[in-house]
Amino acid sequence: MSKFEVVRSDVEGWDVRRVGEAQALSNYATRELAEEAARKQQHAEDNSGGDADAIDVRQDVFSEGPEEDLNPKKTFLGMGAVMLAVIALIVIIGLVLALTDFAV
Repeated sequence: MSKFEVVRSDVEGWDVRRVGEAQALSNYATRELAEEAARKQQHAEDNSGGDADAIDVRQDVFSEGPEEDLNPKKTFLGMGAVMLAVIALIVIIGLVLALTDFAV
């Protein structure tokens, strides 16, 4: 059984990915180039030295593309929460050092 498969890309062309994984390892303009790359990758990882298994080409499956639904408001609020947490941590460390006379 092959460890790699060739699937259509959501964005453009064809992707090579490991069987069972959503993230593509590489992207190619044509299916033939993607199949060749998958065979090379399979051969590089195959230690048996025998004939490589056929690469699974799946035209009905698409690999996951990048997240396009970014919400600027949520991103800004999330970054603000992280900044407040960092400031609170600095204040707490400063208070602990001041109260224990560790900085002397």
